[in-house]
Amino acid sequence: MSLFEKGRQKTGGRARGARNKLSQAFLEAFAADFEEHGAEVIKIVRMEKPHEYLKTAAYLMPKEFEITETHLMEIPDHELDSFIEFARQRLAERALGASVRETETIN
Repeated sequence: MSLFEKGRQKTGGRARGARNKLSQAFLEAFAADFEEHGAEVIKIVRMEKPHEYLKTAAYLMPKEFEITETHLMEIPDHELDSFIEFARQRLAERALGASVRETETIN
């Protein structure tokens, strides 16, 4: 009979709280180590392994941001429309300028 077959007798699984005790012990040990060496280790990692430093920083950031208040709500729609149009024009001008410079470079 396989582990997940219907009708298999329950064996009890892990002891109640075992995983939580291990997690708690790890976190306490980690916190104690951080108290003693934390800032210096962070500095070393930042200097010697910047990719790991940035990966850790990104991991600690929230996965989603919820914006509950914004000053954009106070700006009238016609002003927002004007700003969007201005931004589009500037982007188009910038793209046109880049293509002109590219043509000049080729010639």
